[in-house]
Amino acid sequence: MSGIHDRLDWNLLRTFIAIVQEGSISRAADRLHLTQPAISLALKRLEERLDERLIIRNGTTFELSKAGELVYREAIVIYGSIARLTTAVRATPHDLSGIVRIALVTGINSDVFDHVLGEFHKNNPRVTFEILSGSSEYVKQNLLNYTASIGICLKYRKHAELSDTLLLSQKYNLYCGKDHHLYQQENISIRALRDEFFVSFASEQLDGVLAPLAIYRAQERLEGRIVGTSDNLEEVRRMIKAGLGIGALPENVVQQDVLSGNLWQLPPYDGLARISLYLMWNKMPKFSEAEEVFFSALMAALQNK
Repeated sequence: MSGIHDRLDWNLLRTFIAIVQEGSISRAADRLHLTQPAISLALKRLEERLDERLIIRNGTTFELSKAGELVYREAIVIYGSIARLTTAVRATPHDLSGIVRIALVTGINSDVFDHVLGEFHKNNPRVTFEILSGSSEYVKQNLLNYTASIGICLKYRKHAELSDTLLLSQKYNLYCGKDHHLYQQENISIRALRDEFFVSFASEQLDGVLAPLAIYRAQERLEGRIVGTSDNLEEVRRMIKAGLGIGALPENVVQQDVLSGNLWQLPPYDGLARISLYLMWNKMPKFSEAEEVFFSALMAALQNK
């Protein structure tokens, strides 16, 4: 008699992942381009096959049972493995090929990373890169879900399932745009900034990855109204350049904007804080051959810089 692993339809697990991640049957149906009854039937079939109740409904909301939590974690691992089947099939022993999946926080400016990326491509032209970009939390979720094997992002604290090593340290300064009333003003005091409108990162909170910026603002009583927020560095930079308010940006990323006159640095002139970017990966990595080679090259470059 065959076991459950011989009879279980992967599509049932894929549907279950969508239900959990979307938080509702209807949104899962939209995501998978199926009808709600089809999604509900797939969930029922999965529960019957496993002989376990996976979701506990409570009116319009639901929560995962203990079995549901376990199935979701295992399904995510299976999903990551299936996503790499194409890479495994296409790989050849004499000519490296496949896909390298990387998740990056927006606005990274790293000479080491760029150099390794360029050299790796020259030596392995058949390898394709898939680069995802978003907030630091977005990067971590992609690593945890095995939809990316290598990540670069900020961190607030260690994550039990992720390993990391320092990539670079960035100094954050305050800036305003050329249409702001403080543009090209010199010898401004910190006190003069207390009532200014601010543009900030969504993670610029005391419990976020940019906590040092929030701490500095609290210490200096920079309590002006926040008029714009984003997880994306480029959008924060856009709002500051447009004159919505003043805000913190990494010095190495906006040097050209300052030189071209699109941004003007404000006090403190020695910077608000230094914040580190980290190379991250899952402690139980599922690297393809191409990812393993690229990761090794990047780690070697960081050790030798």
